[in-house]
Amino acid sequence: MFTNDNTECSTKISVISQSKFDKWLLTQSSFTKNWALSNNFKAESGKILKIPYEDGRLKEVILGEGADKNLEAISAFSASNIGNYYISSKFAKSKESEIYKAWAWGNYKYQSKSKKNLLYIKDQKELEFLTFYSDCINFSRDLINSPANKLNPSTYYSKIKNNNLFKSFNFIDYTEKEINSNFPLTCAVGKSSSSKPKVIEITNRKLSKKDKPLVIIGKGVTFDTGGVNIKPGTSMRNMKKDMGGSAIAISLFLLANYFLKKTKIVLIAPIAENAISSKSMRPGDVYSSVSGKSVEIAHTDAEGRLLLADAIEKASSYNPCMIIDFATLTGAARVALGEDLPAYFCNNETFAKKIENLNKEKLRCWRLPLYSPYLFKIKSQVADLSNASLDGMAGSITAALFLQEFLKSPNIPWFHFDTFAWSQDSKGAALQGLDIMSDFLRKNFN
Repeated sequence: MFTNDNTECSTKISVISQSKFDKWLLTQSSFTKNWALSNNFKAESGKILKIPYEDGRLKEVILGEGADKNLEAISAFSASNIGNYYISSKFAKSKESEIYKAWAWGNYKYQSKSKKNLLYIKDQKELEFLTFYSDCINFSRDLINSPANKLNPSTYYSKIKNNNLFKSFNFIDYTEKEINSNFPLTCAVGKSSSSKPKVIEITNRKLSKKDKPLVIIGKGVTFDTGGVNIKPGTSMRNMKKDMGGSAIAISLFLLANYFLKKTKIVLIAPIAENAISSKSMRPGDVYSSVSGKSVEIAHTDAEGRLLLADAIEKASSYNPCMIIDFATLTGAARVALGEDLPAYFCNNETFAKKIENLNKEKLRCWRLPLYSPYLFKIKSQVADLSNASLDGMAGSITAALFLQEFLKSPNIPWFHFDTFAWSQDSKGAALQGLDIMSDFLRKNFN
């Protein structure tokens, strides 16, 4: 995907803005002029022109410059053109690091072992990072794209435990009995399946009682039928991706460990399948968390927040400096913001402003409020909380308010990302929220 051997990369990629196109065209050979004109190429933002030699071999690639289309264009080109390339000119409106990451995103194909495009990277440190970055996001995207009959809680845990990306970390191996005791809400969801719940809990360094680690959490529902409140067929079609929050959390954990040489980091990802059986949880059932907080099941398809509630309580026990969680949690967030833009919630204004400063550079998420007057929507007459509001309004907000109730202290800085983990293109898995939180940690935790 990337190399610093410039003898391998022979095809030039050039960037031209529309305003400079006419001047550029005047300097070209008659063949190139005619080729550009016959392809109706005018260097519009995001447009691509592939110029061949006269014998048909590819000579050069021209990309039309434009702030809103650069990354899309380079990613699309990387996805569909096998070869070895180098970028010969600067993108005026995009950072080099963004361009290289876009190349990595486009170069992905599920479990592909075929030849991939090579892009020349001169700087050795940048090459090392981009290679690692590609390994991380490709691993997470493969997890999301894996069919549910191949990725159940047990096989998911094994894939993490046996992957070289995790060989230097400390795993906390829970027995089935310990999972039942420490993650009871997760078990309420997962008891419906023949594949019992698992918990991925990893630390990047040994922890002492004095430490205040960064804790990253991900929802890991390997398939979501909706439970006895069964989903309609179209809504269930891609529910293998309902563990996407955990896949995003995994990549963020790996990248944070790469950047933050002194920060102690914990990854927590409860893994369960929300199946349908005689053991399934039912509407009206009541379960209690480790802290004793009782939850009435209003709707069995609001299961992801139960896994996160367990994980947040566990995270709080570490006395963390911050908790970040990712989950494919609500359809309400997708109705409001669509597939590309994850909703996020934050209980700390100082940190939220830092995210908004990053959003000024490039919009990558949208803040929704932790609007406490809506707490009444998730109150129960027979338990401390109901797992869902059934009035059809403010679904993403009430889900976040539910999760906030499981923080040990309101003073723990907390980010919650309600994301999609999917793209409607042919590559499926996406990791919305990863890059902005990676940038946030790199800039604020060093």
